[in-house]
Parts: sequence; C-alpha cells; structure tokens
Amino acid sequence: MFNDISISKLGLSQQNNQTTYTQQKAEDTSIFGNNLIEDKKSVKLTKEEKQAKKAEEKAEKERIKNTPDGVIQGGAQGRTAGDCWLLSQMNSMAQTEWGKEAFKNAITKEDDGSFTVHFKGVNKDIKISQKEFEKAQKDSYYSNGDADALLYELATEKHFKETGLNNGTIKGNSLAGEDSLQYLMTGVKGREFTKNHKNYDQQVEMVLMAMAENPENNNGFSTTYISKDNSPDSTGDISHAVSVKGVIKNDKGKIKEVVILDPYKPNEPFTKSYSQFINEMEVFGYTRVTKKD
Repeated sequence: MFNDISISKLGLSQQNNQTTYTQQKAEDTSIFGNNLIEDKKSVKLTKEEKQAKKAEEKAEKERIKNTPDGVIQGGAQGRTAGDCWLLSQMNSMAQTEWGKEAFKNAITKEDDGSFTVHFKGVNKDIKISQKEFEKAQKDSYYSNGDADALLYELATEKHFKETGLNNGTIKGNSLAGEDSLQYLMTGVKGREFTKNHKNYDQQVEMVLMAMAENPENNNGFSTTYISKDNSPDSTGDISHAVSVKGVIKNDKGKIKEVVILDPYKPNEPFTKSYSQFINEMEVFGYTRVTKKD
C-alpha cells in the first residue's frame, strides 16, 4: 500500500491555478447516462462536399485500422478480452506529451509485413506476424479500429504469456506496477490505491487538481480508474476501467466535472459530475513521467 501523497511529492506548486479544461457539452447523453462532449458546430456543406468528406473519412478510418502510425486514435474495446485496463491506460497516455512520444516510434513494420513492438520499459521486442495481426482484426475478442491499439494488445498478451505476468492473460489487471502498459512503455511504475486507502478522496482530488493546472497535457498525468455502478437500480457487480481525459473546474476553482474516455467508445468523451465520479470509483491509478525518468 502506498503512503499518502502530497503536492510536494507530485513535484507541483501549491498555487490554485484557475485554468480550466473547457469543452462544449451536448444535450444528448452517452449510453452510460452522462453528458457527451460536443465538437464545434458543423458547417453546412453541399451534396458534393458531403460525399467527398464521407469518402475521405472512410479512407482515413481504413488507414488507421490497417496501418500503425504511432498515434492512438481509437481502438474500441472487444467483447470478451476484458482488457479495459490496458486500453484505458493507452487512452490516458495519449493525453500526455510523454505518452505520445512513447507511442511515436514503438511499432515498426518489417519488410516481410510483420510488426515489431518495442517495450522500452523492459527493453524487449515483441514480434507480431502479419497473419496474427489480420486474424486478430477479425476476432471480436480484441479491439477494433486502430492498428496501433490492436498491436499493443497482442504484444502485451504475448509478453504476459511468456513471463507469467497477470497469470499470462490480458483479462483484468491492476492500474499500476510492472504489468501496466505505462511501465512496459516507459519503465515508470505509477501508483494505485483503493477506496479503503487513507484519505482516499483528498488524494484523488489532489491529482485531479494538479491535472487541471495544465489541461492541454493533463500536467503529465496518465490517469485511469475502475468504476462501479452504485446507482439505486444497479446490481453493484459491474466494474469497468476508464480513463480521465480532462478536468473541468467551476468559477471558484473547485472540480466541477471530470471528462472521461470509455474504451468501448474511445472517440466519444463524456462527463460525470465530480460527486458521481467519486461515488462510483473503486480503484484509482496514475502515472506521471518526468524528464528525469
């Protein structure tokens, strides 16, 4: 169990920075019953422009699906792999500069069509054949929509099978430590604590407030958590890992809402009120990589 954290241990100032994470919210809600984040209002297009745009978007989706490009931009969770923890860590890393840099050159396509995934944190190369990749693309067990995400899934699964980590499977896992994606990619373990941890609420708030100091990069924090549905009609047995995309503060500088990415719909961020966020959270994990790391 980790000791209590403090602002000084996070390496941050104690100033109450008023910068906020600003996003427009839609009146619609996600399938999780929370406010979806809305992009800027769409511009009216002609019929020809709409057709061209649709064709361009389709081609881009195919490229992202079949060609790793060093950028995490999707990768919807599969039906049965149970690796929400892995995809959530991937999505939260993609919100940070160090995470983007880690993904940038980690995958290489070889001349024979195979792929090499380099896990810098453990100095290991994992080979994924073209046949393995194409087979996984057709298997609903794994994620779909982003070649990079799928290759990290396959590489992590191979690594776990070879080392016995997490019982050799990607189904379910902790949010920090030597079997986390952050560690595999960077060698930094991160930290994790549960609701039973001393001063749990205060420590979660401290990390989120630190993230809000630099919303463009989340102040270098890759943050994930395991959520449990505690609503009155819930059975209370549904747990799921998601990631924090950003933090929204009110005009008094307090946390108002948390912007969340769910691995089932990674391109549709939504918000939860801070009170709901705290109520549903069971486990909280974060990793912050600095230049000295």
